[in-house]
Amino acid sequence: MTERLVHGTMLARLPLLAFVAWRNLWRNPVRSGLTISALAGGLVMVILYSALLEGMVDQMIASATERTTGHIQVQRRAFIDDRDLYATLPDDWAATLEAQVDRIHVAPRLYAAGLASSKQTSYGVMIEAVDPARERQVTSVLDHLRAGTAAIDRPSGDARPRHQVLVGAQLAKNMQLAPGSELVLVTQAADGSIGNDLYRVAGILKPLSPDFDRMGVLMSITAYRDLMYLDEGVHELAVRLDQPDELTVTQDRIRQAVDGLVADRPLDELGGPAVVRNWREINPAIADMLALSETMLLIIGLIVIGLAAMGVLNTMLMAIHERTHEFGILLAIGMKRRWLLAMVLCESFFLSLVAVAVGVTGGIGMVAWLGEDGIDFSAALPDGYDWAGMVFDPVIPLHLVAGHVADASLLLIAITLLAALIPSWRITRLKPAEVM
Repeated sequence: MTERLVHGTMLARLPLLAFVAWRNLWRNPVRSGLTISALAGGLVMVILYSALLEGMVDQMIASATERTTGHIQVQRRAFIDDRDLYATLPDDWAATLEAQVDRIHVAPRLYAAGLASSKQTSYGVMIEAVDPARERQVTSVLDHLRAGTAAIDRPSGDARPRHQVLVGAQLAKNMQLAPGSELVLVTQAADGSIGNDLYRVAGILKPLSPDFDRMGVLMSITAYRDLMYLDEGVHELAVRLDQPDELTVTQDRIRQAVDGLVADRPLDELGGPAVVRNWREINPAIADMLALSETMLLIIGLIVIGLAAMGVLNTMLMAIHERTHEFGILLAIGMKRRWLLAMVLCESFFLSLVAVAVGVTGGIGMVAWLGEDGIDFSAALPDGYDWAGMVFDPVIPLHLVAGHVADASLLLIAITLLAALIPSWRITRLKPAEVM
């Protein structure tokens, strides 16, 4: 065998080197098994982390776009900067944009600040008004109920019919409100007068954002106009895309349509220009999180797999130390040092391949087991967790991306070979006469 390894052709040496390396790998099966277990365990952890991170990212995008914000928003600059009550867009823009831009749904919104009073106490509130029919086509905010109903599009059935509202969960707790409770809203109307009216609480919303949860009151646009004496105009147009992956292209189309509408009917100068922003621009913290997710995954993978690769370093150091005499004999009979180095590195390569097979199988199995229901933190966080001004569900789904598994596997193989290169390099410096 040794003569064939020394004198054989180049093509003949490679299979023989691989065969000898595989046999050498299992000279000490316990040590090799422990090293493979460490590497495979690190790979399983990286795969689980990547699935968890991707699931969190998907959940953040869904919460940012499907629950409240929408994919794109159109607002006046003065409203964005100062929440200017008079910085409004024409009412007919919602229908016009839907007609001019394909595969979008548009919902108008209005905002104001006010004072809410109940029998027990008073609180400052943020008032948001929506068109229920259109809002359901854009977001799921009206379905995000903890108690009661979302029937804000029609007055209550009392002897004296009243407009109905939805309130944030924390605000309802602070003001001791429940479905059916009465609520008085007082604000400064658009004409400078004091707007006030009595409302019936139709339902309590689950947490949507920390601010809305503490101060939010949601009503219909009809009720808002009666309260604020703002007969026309909307503060915001929220847009949902049927094809979210075409976000940039659709944003450009909406911007062109808005420019055309402004050219036909110029807006007043005090409110500033109409601004078209996508959800990444509206929620930059979440967008930054998405940009950092790949880097975070790489860093965590390097740390976890790097620590596991220390076992490879120890294994190869011991293997080379035990076989120093054998290496000296091979060098003495004429084996090239580079082929000896290649044989030892081949052992490390096989070690990493077995670890990849075990780790990928275990990682995919763990994700499949946990991925059906996700990781549930509702026992500790019943209302979810808030981050970057938004509230996310306490159940985090797992989403495994094939590219992440492939990258983690290649990373493990590369780190394993690098870890084995240090002790393997000692072979090239051996002197046959001394080691024999």
